[in-house]
Amino acid sequence: MTTPDIVGLLALVLLLAAAWAKPVEWLRGLSAVANLAMVAYGIITAQYPLALLSALILAVNAWRLYETRALVSVTRDATAASAAPITMDWLLPYMRPLALPTGTVVFNKDAPADAMYFISHGRIRFEEIGVEMGKGALFGEIGIFSHDKRRTATAKTLEDTALMQVSADKVRELYYQNPDFGFFIVDLITRRLMEDAAAGTLKP
Repeated sequence: MTTPDIVGLLALVLLLAAAWAKPVEWLRGLSAVANLAMVAYGIITAQYPLALLSALILAVNAWRLYETRALVSVTRDATAASAAPITMDWLLPYMRPLALPTGTVVFNKDAPADAMYFISHGRIRFEEIGVEMGKGALFGEIGIFSHDKRRTATAKTLEDTALMQVSADKVRELYYQNPDFGFFIVDLITRRLMEDAAAGTLKP
C-alpha cells in the first residue's frame, strides 16, 4: 500500500468515526482531522481542487468546533451555578442561541408552546405569577407537555439575557429517545407542580 493510499484510507476512517460520533465536539473534531488528511491526500496526489475544497471544509469545521466549545463552556458554567442535576452539553446540537435585551417578551400567556429555553445568562420574570428564574434554569417545558400546548404566563427579560432555545418537537422527540432526559423532564415538571400546589400558582 502506497503513502497516498494510507492517507486516503485514514481520511475515510476518520470520516466514518465522525459520522458515528454522538457528542458534537467529537463530530466536529474528527471531521476536522479527516479534512486535514484529505488536504494531505490531495497535495500528495496532485489533486489540488480536492485539497482546496478539503481545506475550506476544514476551516468551517474548525470554526464550528470553536463555537461549540464556547457554548459548552457557557452551559456548563450556567448549570454548575444553578446546581442543576444534568448538563446541557448533549442538547447543544438541537439548540440555537438567542440574545435578548432587557424588557423583551419571550412569549405571551396563552401563546402556543413551541419551544423550551435554557438561561445561560440573565433573568426571566413570569409576569402574571411574579416568579423569576436566572442563570442555569430551564423553562417552558410545562406548556409543551400540557394538553392544550399553551403558555400559562408571559415570560419577560429583566436584564440583557442569553437563552438557548430548543423546539417543542425536538423536546418531545428527545423525551421518547433519551431516558435520562425523559426522567429529568418528568422530575422537573413534578417538582414545579408540587411547588405550584403549595404556593397556589402555576408556572410556565
